[in-house]
Amino acid sequence: MYRENKPIHIGPYDHPDIYPGPRPSSSFLYHNGKAHRIDERVNVSVEKQIVHYARGEDVSGSLAFASTEQFTVEELLGTEGLSPIEDRIPLLAYGSNVCLAQLRYKFSLNPDLNDFILYYRAEITDTDVVAGSFLAPYGAIPAVIAPVPGAKTEVWVTFVDREQLELLNRTEGGYVLREHRHGKLTLKTGEHFERVYAYYYPHAYKRDGSFVRFIDIPGESTVTSMWQADLLNELKSMLGYGGHREEFIHELRWNDNLRSKISTMLSGMDETFDHPDWVEPNGFHTLNEMTRS
Repeated sequence: MYRENKPIHIGPYDHPDIYPGPRPSSSFLYHNGKAHRIDERVNVSVEKQIVHYARGEDVSGSLAFASTEQFTVEELLGTEGLSPIEDRIPLLAYGSNVCLAQLRYKFSLNPDLNDFILYYRAEITDTDVVAGSFLAPYGAIPAVIAPVPGAKTEVWVTFVDREQLELLNRTEGGYVLREHRHGKLTLKTGEHFERVYAYYYPHAYKRDGSFVRFIDIPGESTVTSMWQADLLNELKSMLGYGGHREEFIHELRWNDNLRSKISTMLSGMDETFDHPDWVEPNGFHTLNEMTRS
């Protein structure tokens, strides 16, 4: 089972215990299949931040290995001939879309698409990242954003072009995009944006009268925290599954009959909610169409 020290090269498509996946300890640029650390200088705009660019092949890039090459974000965008920050859409990442191995997998679905995506750490209040009341195709219970008054939760603001957004949309079946305009989200650099978008699904797993948050995700919350591995162990026990755990994990992914039973069981523990901070968007705005502070 995977709990602490989840390997960075394995994603939820490899094993559901990994979900939501190991999270970098710094803002970063994901480009050419690896991570490039961003300094997170306070009161410096996202496009002026310094990137420590990695030339090796390891997915952890300059998050794990030293890099002597430094560029600003806008310099790299210009060098690559890509859309500037102002033409990109701020999109929240909070589950497996922060996992480097998961990003490699998703961009392998369209190798012709440029994978240059910025990831800036941020904190959001009155929102927590909790377990949904459904199974992902790879056998994990995925994350949803839910209303938890007083919670302070680490999330990531990414900046995507419209083609990248379309790719991510196709990997987020069942979710819809919602918009946050309540000023409760701040980047580690101190910057705010008028609008931020996120994948939204208003159905959470209810356990002993409470949501369940993911212990991997830093934050302050009254909600109980659990590892994905222990959530799956609970499902196995509640179902009365007689085989060993790895058989159960395998069948979660491939046995339609077992998946149907689990889905029915989860629907009986569903809490449907409405998050007042996340509303239906009227189009998707780029940075040059919104205020920043």
